[in-house]
Amino acid sequence: MNIKEGSDMIDSYERYLILSDMDGTLIGSNFKISQKNFNAIRYFIEHGGIFGVATGRTKYSIRPYMGDLKPNGPCILYNGALVYDFEKDRDIKSEFLEKHMLDEYVDHCLKNFENMTVEIFTPEMMYIVSPEGNVDPSVEREKKVFRYSALAEVSEMDWYKAILFDTGKNLFEAQAALKAFELEERLENVFSQDFYLELLKKNVSKGMALEGLKKLPRFSQKTVIAVGDYDNDIGMIKSADVGIAVRNARDCVKQAADIITVSNDEDVMQDIIFNILPALQIKRC
Repeated sequence: MNIKEGSDMIDSYERYLILSDMDGTLIGSNFKISQKNFNAIRYFIEHGGIFGVATGRTKYSIRPYMGDLKPNGPCILYNGALVYDFEKDRDIKSEFLEKHMLDEYVDHCLKNFENMTVEIFTPEMMYIVSPEGNVDPSVEREKKVFRYSALAEVSEMDWYKAILFDTGKNLFEAQAALKAFELEERLENVFSQDFYLELLKKNVSKGMALEGLKKLPRFSQKTVIAVGDYDNDIGMIKSADVGIAVRNARDCVKQAADIITVSNDEDVMQDIIFNILPALQIKRC
């Protein structure tokens, strides 16, 4: 579907819920959310729309990017393991990994991939169980709070998810090893970037979290718009009433989407809110 720029803005967005991925979608390659995106989201919220993010990030790593703009809708975090309400500062739903079945597998990864970083996300904070010095660049760039820890210590905590950070080659080998440990069918594994393999509880994903939200009375009558760029966004895009892929998305994501918007460096939310949604409304009238 081709959307022409300059479509008329909508007076009321009350019928819409937008869920946007962050990295590679809402966040540009300069690691910032553009002012045009902020302005569009504010206009959308002020005119009745509900906006939330759907990301692998934690609530703590979202806040520095959003500034004083608080999402007024549910936010899907940890790639679906937590649905969170920023307005009320409360968890809506949590899903934890059956972590003990991962002990031998994580130990295998640490022994066989010496440069791999294994990150464990708990409700309290992020732990790195790899040797000190193994840290992925985003942790250093964003000054994320974390603690090095022994795997045995972290095994006593609740885990939202685990992330393996390494080269694509090593991660494909680590993914193949899931079968040898009889884990392939017992948990979800998904690439969120070429260098991130994420492990989550079975049937936990952005798409499954969205399916749950659509059943809630507040959102059951909304037209859900979901936008993303990577493999972990496909389920959400398929579950939405209108699935949108950014121009820089992987081909498999574009194939799952109904609409292709601009790239993450060209003000995605401005295009969706001021061009795509008005065009959709005109088409449906």
